[in-house]
This record gives sequence, structure tokens and C-alpha cells, in this order.
Amino acid sequence: MLFKEVLSQAWDSLVAHRFRAGLTLLGIAWGILTVTSLMAYGNGFHNALIFGFSNAFSNGVAVIYGGQTSMQAGGERSGRRVFLKEADIEPLKQLGLVKYASPEIFESLPLSFGNRQTTAGVRGVAPEYGVMRSEIPLEGRFINAEDVERRRRVAFLGTDVALKLFGNSPATGQTIRIRGVSFDVVGVLADKAQLSSYFYPDKQSVFIPHSATEQVFHQDYLDTIVVQTISPAFHEQAMRQVRGVLAERHRFDARDDRAVMINDSAEIRDVVGGMATGLKIVLTFIGTLTLMIGGVGVMNIMLVSVTERTREIGVRKALGARRRHIMLQFLLEALVITFTGGIAGIVLAWILVHAAGVRPFLGDLIGDPTGGTDIHLVLTPDVVVSATAILIVTGVLSGLWPAWRASRLDPIEALRYE
Repeated sequence: MLFKEVLSQAWDSLVAHRFRAGLTLLGIAWGILTVTSLMAYGNGFHNALIFGFSNAFSNGVAVIYGGQTSMQAGGERSGRRVFLKEADIEPLKQLGLVKYASPEIFESLPLSFGNRQTTAGVRGVAPEYGVMRSEIPLEGRFINAEDVERRRRVAFLGTDVALKLFGNSPATGQTIRIRGVSFDVVGVLADKAQLSSYFYPDKQSVFIPHSATEQVFHQDYLDTIVVQTISPAFHEQAMRQVRGVLAERHRFDARDDRAVMINDSAEIRDVVGGMATGLKIVLTFIGTLTLMIGGVGVMNIMLVSVTERTREIGVRKALGARRRHIMLQFLLEALVITFTGGIAGIVLAWILVHAAGVRPFLGDLIGDPTGGTDIHLVLTPDVVVSATAILIVTGVLSGLWPAWRASRLDPIEALRYE
């Protein structure tokens, strides 16, 4: 009954002072609108970055480059170049923590189909490469094990390469020439967003079996080795094993980070995620400050209410009301005002988020037709819960000081107040 009475008195107070209460509710509504909108924007920003990065690498993928030793080991001098070899692949596959391993040879080469010509990054890879790098076909297929075993001259085209050579015509089944050597097209890459790459973007690349590269490449070493671990939980341990195997095969100290360089997708993902999380924290902080300013308005209106109802407080205390009863009454009134404005703010935020929908971000920059790298504003449950928690804290802080003042009034002095 006390709770119902307090709610009734709070509502009567709002109605009796409509203009003052309206301005206070507007401040709270604007604060909660700011908090939820900025949090929704931060979530959209985070999701866009993670989406673009995930399209470039699957979880647990690392790209290994040959480097130059900086430490003496096994009787070898420092400063020696380390060239990765195709023979390194099988020992890496034998490691229990490595799921896939693929060689990669890269060179920018001229391509032609009939009278059409272009230049693209040609990558000699294994079938596992397509899984690790999310090379999803739009038509046809990626390179398979039989292509590698039989040294077939087949090619999987990136989206932009297929468009330049074939326009809107089907490319699968056609024959292109790479540095004058004929290759049959077995598939075309589906257009994808890609924030992270090396050498050429995948859309501007051509993928051929690594066993057929000797006809178009003139090198006997690998540019990179691409590996994927069995689980992100074992990624660091797997990378130590990989480095240890390569150190043993190429006679360098396993502690020498410059001998082979590892471009680790897990580390890059953490950096990207950290940047996005940092922005989310900043945006939430700005929104919370705005809401706290609205909370100052609630505090002011409650202080005025305490002053106006001083005699009422004196009467209640004279009739036996304790300090906690008076404090609870005014604290609940502050929460009623705060939550009324908060509900209005969440409704406005829902309208704003749905009206804004999708905001351009990286789609035009990287040519993403799917819109996955644009910022999708969504009022998710976690945003609403977080905003509600901030609202509760604001309401309690706003009503605590006025409620404490009201509970501390001397009943005799309060009854004398004019």
C-alpha cells in the first residue's frame, strides 16, 4: 500500500507541476535517447569491422613469411635469409595443433582472354587455402586435391578479374592465359567484403594449384605458408610448435622472431576488436554524461518538492513516520520521474534507430555489395538492459540527496515552516 501511495503522490506531483515536470522528463528522455543511440551505433561499428575482417580470415589463421635471422644458431651466422620451402608443409601438417597448412607463391602477372587483358595477383595455393581464407565460389568451385595431384592448369578467378575478362558472361569453363600459359577457369569468387589482406585483395587475384606454378613462376621458394590451428584456445601453443619446426628445418633459433614473421589473425582480430570496444566505451561515456545532466534536473525538481512539502513532512513525522519512510518516499518519487522520462527516451530511440536503419561506413570504400561492413543500428536487448542500468543509477543518485534532506528535517521546525 505504501508503494501504491507513493506512486500516486508522485503522479499527482507531476500533474500539479506539468511544465516543470515536462522539462525534467525531457532532459531524462534526451539523455536516454543519447545513450541508447550511441550504444547502438557503437555496436554497429564493432559488428561492421568484425564482419569485414572475418571475411578475410577464418579463426586461428596465421600467415608465415620467410625473414632474416638476427641470432646465431647451429653454427650459422646471423643475417642469413630464410626461404620457406614446399617441403616445410608436410611436417607442419603432422603437428597435432595444426588443422590446415597451405603453401602460397605469389606474383603479379598479365592475364588475357581473347582480346581482353588485365593484370592480377596470381597465387599458387592448396585446396585448404580456400577454407582458411573464406574463398566462397559464386559459380563453379575452388581448387581441389585432384587438381593439385594431377598438376592441372586450372584457375579460380577473383570477382574483379572475372568482371574485367568476361564482363557479365559466365567465366567457368572458359580458358584464360597467364603469362602465355593456358588455364581452364573452374570457378569465380563471390563478391566479399575484405578489410584485411596481403599482396593483392582476393577480388583482384587468381588462384591456381601450387603444383602447376612452375610453368608461370620462376622461383623455387614459397612467399608464405598459411596455417590454421585446431582451436583458438590452442593458437599460441600451435604457433610455438610451428616456429619450432621451421627453426629445426632451417637451422635458426626458435626465439628469433625475425627469422620467420607471423601475421597472426588472432592478434589482428584482438586489435580490431579493441579499437571497436574502445569507441563503444567512449560513446557510452558521452551518452551517460548527457543522461547525468538530465539527472541533475531531477535532483533540482526533487529539492524544490522537498521545500514545498516541508509542512507535510513535519506532519508525517509527528504522526510516527520514520526517517527511512520519508527517504523511501522521495527516492521512489525520483525514480518514478526518471523512469517515466526513460521510457519516453527508449521509445524515441527505437523510432530513431529504425528511421536511421543502415548508415554507410566501409561498403563503398572496399566495394562491399552485401552491406555487411556498413553500420546497422539495432536496438538490441543488451543495449536496452545497459541503458536501463544506467537509468537506475541516475535515478537513485538524483533522488538520494533530496530524500536524505527530507528525512533529516526536524519535525517541529518543519511544522513551523511557512
